Parts: sequence; structure tokens; C-alpha cells
Amino acid sequence: MRSPSKKDTGHADGDGVPVVFLSGMLADQRMWHPAIAAYDELDDPAKPALKPVFCELFDQDTVADMARAVLETAPDRFALVGMSMGGYAAFEILRQAPGSVSHLMLVNTRATADSEAVRRRRLLLSRIVAGKTPFVAVNDGMLDEMLHPDNRNDAALVSLLTAMGDECGVKVFARQNHAVATRSDSMTELGNIAVPCSVVVGTHDRIISPESHRDMADAIPCATYQEVPGAGHYVPLEQPVDFARSLAALLVR
Repeated sequence: MRSPSKKDTGHADGDGVPVVFLSGMLADQRMWHPAIAAYDELDDPAKPALKPVFCELFDQDTVADMARAVLETAPDRFALVGMSMGGYAAFEILRQAPGSVSHLMLVNTRATADSEAVRRRRLLLSRIVAGKTPFVAVNDGMLDEMLHPDNRNDAALVSLLTAMGDECGVKVFARQNHAVATRSDSMTELGNIAVPCSVVVGTHDRIISPESHRDMADAIPCATYQEVPGAGHYVPLEQPVDFARSLAALLVR
């Protein structure tokens, strides 16, 4: 696995729109590779070239620190794509440096904070998991909730999710879980987002409902909303071509 403390610019050489990709919990830049490959293959003369920037959020235990780490390595101005936990970091980046973001894509994420009860359960889970050996990053119940039924038995997809989680390990899980549990509520700030924005969710996301994504999109003045058929919580992996088309449409706005 690539070093979590380093930025990887992917297609670093040549021209292109810098796009910072922020993954969800227990995932690394492999979350985005199929979608970026699909983007490159789109037959769309209007699409700009991409310069992907992958910032792995493995070393921080607060969303504020995640945002600072991204801003330390990202270009001065960039399009920002945040999935799940990466979306929470995206909201914090907008708080810390709103002028740095040219376009915003929110994927399988939410603007609300955890309730006190959910926060307590998350932090308790970190303590429970810390005492268990071996660490099981992805289990069958989680996959049932996260993936569209048509993708549940996709061996390559399940293997990738398992590998990313296992390679992150329990310490990364504890830090990320703490960051997610203690994040700020961003709902009241959505009306201040003034850049082109796209809100994308899988129709079968049972972790963060499509309804909550629609509420989020409705609160952002310049947002479009899209539900992606055939996907659950991992739109970039489950339907990479649809994701790529959504990203291309956003970047020409």
C-alpha cells in the first residue's frame, strides 16, 4: 500500500484539472482507480483532462486535522471529491480555505453530525475493536448494507474492499472512527457553498440514505443531485462509468 503520509498525484505530469480525491473509512486511492480509468475513456470532447491528487487520511484523528493535511499537499486551487468520510473532510476544507476549491463533488456522504447516541456507539466500537485479534475490517453484514445486491457477490470488488480495510488496520480505523464521531455539523453552512457542486448517491445506499443526499443538495444553491442505479455506498467502484460522467459534467460547469 502506498505511504499514508504522502500525496500521490497520479497523472502528475502534463496539463489537467487538479482533482483531489478523498476516500471513505478504511479505503485508499484504489477506491478511485476504476472511475478515473472510465473518465479517461469517456467519449466526451468537452471533458477536461484530469490531474488526480490522492490524499490518504490515515494519520489524523480529527476532521480538522484531515483538512489541514490535505491543504498542506494539495495545489493552491483544485476540484474536490469527497466520499463518505472524505465528504466530512471536504466540508472542513471549505471552512478552512473556501477559496481553494473550484468544484465540489459529494459522494455517499452527509452534512449532519452524528447524534450523541451514535457518537457514543462509534467510540465504544473503537475500544472493542482495539482488544480483538485479528482485526476484521470488512464483514458480511457490512457488505450486505454497503453494496447493491447485484454487486454483493462480485469477487473482485469484495476482495478490493477487504484488502484496503485489512491494510489500513485497527490503528487507522480507530483514528478515522474518532474523526468521524467528533465531526462538526455542516448543514447550516451548505447555503454558503458558492462553487459548482454535484451530490451523488447510489440508489441502494443503506448507510447514508438517498433522501438525506437530496436534502443536502437542496440546501446547496449551486448543487445538482443524482441517484445512481445499481450502486450502494460505493458509487465510484460499483458504477465507475456513471461516476465518471457525473464528474465530467461537474468540471465543465
